[in-house]
Amino acid sequence: MNRFNYLLSVGLAGTLLVAGPSRWASGETASQSAAVKADDSALETQIETSLKNNSVLAPRDIDVEVKQGVVTLTGTVRTNSEKSSAGKLAKVNGVARVNNQLEVDPKIDRSKVEAAGEKTKSGLTKAVDATVNATEKAKEGVQKGVGKAEQGVGAAADKTSEAVGKAGDKANDASITTRVKAGFTGDSLLKESAIDVDTVDHVVTLKGTVPTVGARDRAATVASGIAGVTRVVNQLVVKVN
Repeated sequence: MNRFNYLLSVGLAGTLLVAGPSRWASGETASQSAAVKADDSALETQIETSLKNNSVLAPRDIDVEVKQGVVTLTGTVRTNSEKSSAGKLAKVNGVARVNNQLEVDPKIDRSKVEAAGEKTKSGLTKAVDATVNATEKAKEGVQKGVGKAEQGVGAAADKTSEAVGKAGDKANDASITTRVKAGFTGDSLLKESAIDVDTVDHVVTLKGTVPTVGARDRAATVASGIAGVTRVVNQLVVKVN
């Protein structure tokens, strides 16, 4: 082998030795990056599940994001205690740090009550408009025809009456829910409570948490005292600190 061939062989061997480890290192880095993303996704799922299983935090809108083991919480809660609890639940195995950016809004539940009230007003207005329009159409039909026309008017009036009745029932249930929630607002016994109200056919169901047994009974008493309520199903749970 002459000197030129010898130098060429040595150069090629060195290139392979350098390029080989570089490719291996690149592959290892890609695998580590994929593993980190998978771990972050698993942590997000675990934390979101913990928050949903917490009776106090379940009604709150909390967004969870995890990047390289760092958890960021955004959204709104009612008290500083709720914010602290969310931060503690987010500190699970594998989390390096929790960036708690949750906002505290003591009026968050009242805002929901007001929103429900606006929907109820809108629903009642539509129901009244439908009734007025149906009445005008019925009068017009009576004036235009007799015999079969009168029979058609009668059938249309029956259907209209039935539809308005159903709309009225839904509006009444929504109105009852709004008035029950309004009854809870400002009650000293219910300050630290998180109560969801649902009304179906004038039967009110209470769910969520309250600080004491007295608060649980007080919520049922307020709900049962609202006009139109036929029964109260009290499923409230006393929160143990």
